[in-house]
Amino acid sequence: MIELNVLAEKLKNEKSAAIFCHVRPDGDSIGSAAALAAALEKCGVLCDVYCDDSIPEKFLFLSRAQKIKRDFPSVHAYSALVAIDSADLNRLGTFSSAFLSFRNTYNIDHHVSNTFYAKVNYVFDCSSNCENVFRLIKALGVKTDSEIANLLAMGILTDTGNFKHKNVTANTLFTAGKLVESGADLNSLSYRMFSAQSKERAALFAFVMGKIRYFLDGKTALITVRLADFEKFGAKQWETEGFIDFITGIEGVEVGVCMMESEKDKFKVSFRSKVTDVNLVAGVFGGGGHTLASGCMINAEYEDAVDRIISAVKRFIVE
Repeated sequence: MIELNVLAEKLKNEKSAAIFCHVRPDGDSIGSAAALAAALEKCGVLCDVYCDDSIPEKFLFLSRAQKIKRDFPSVHAYSALVAIDSADLNRLGTFSSAFLSFRNTYNIDHHVSNTFYAKVNYVFDCSSNCENVFRLIKALGVKTDSEIANLLAMGILTDTGNFKHKNVTANTLFTAGKLVESGADLNSLSYRMFSAQSKERAALFAFVMGKIRYFLDGKTALITVRLADFEKFGAKQWETEGFIDFITGIEGVEVGVCMMESEKDKFKVSFRSKVTDVNLVAGVFGGGGHTLASGCMINAEYEDAVDRIISAVKRFIVE
């Protein structure tokens, strides 16, 4: 794996870069991609940020998030392609084939399940990819202004659950402190990411939590959001972010599972745990992520999908 200072030097020497968020983008993906673009532009590198999915409305208060594009022109328009916060090629969506075929690609990530799919790989396990990008920006010699600071702080906040998850380290808090010194508004960001919500989201939350299912002697809690539920309450799919944190906090629950139906009989599955390695659980279905927070996709009828998920959890759950 490349050293950070060598990575910084290589990126500074690029003429232009297309930077890719992962599909179903979250705060860490958006924040680290947009912050890197802002920093590289200060180095004279022309940058555009792309995502195969629409950016959730909650992030659009940031001007950089508003500029993220969906229509990728051609690999020949850039000297480099950079994947951000993406453990494998599939996370790039329809951009994966172009990325795979290009001669000059970078992979900057923090997932333990990363497959090192680029020509140049920098993968360092930490609470959020924004921590990695913060260090990279320092190595670039770029001053962290308030725009970059807010983008990076947003990613750290979202991937640490507002500093509540076990992935928080002394370096996480040190980085957050430096970002506050540079102008990050943690209070405003925290409110937008974790408190502000629509009436539709609140109604959907109440409905879903009223149908929690328990398995494995209460050690696993599972919630489901079906397509019909989104239609019934008028909520958006991205508004389910944070649902899983509620059930993981239930006394006696070791593993929390959230199944969100994205298409008929196609489920985006998220896993959270207190001790169990859910990266191994997600890996059963071709997914992955972190030890205590991972995800995958499952194509199956609902009850069949539930049976398969619980069977996989049972294999790895810490008693």
